[in-house]
Amino acid sequence: MGAGMRSSLNRLRSRMKRNPRTKAVTLVIYGWHESEPGTLAWVFPSVKAALHAVRAMRNAVRWLIIEGRRAFDGEVDVDALRRTGGVLVECVV
Repeated sequence: MGAGMRSSLNRLRSRMKRNPRTKAVTLVIYGWHESEPGTLAWVFPSVKAALHAVRAMRNAVRWLIIEGRRAFDGEVDVDALRRTGGVLVECVV
């Protein structure tokens, strides 16, 4: 591994240690453009990582990011998630 790569990894590791408040979040996509695979959810280490992922999914049109690690079976009650106050970010196009 080159010195440049090692230096980059050390800077990244240093930043990760300085931000221990980063908490896992769950990205829930419940609306799609053109295709309808249903409601899907993934856990990410941070809001930033979840936002990066949802931007990559160009056909996701209705989604939200909620606090913590959540597992969902079947349909997700989006209104209930909103009522509990755990929604950090939401997009409805």
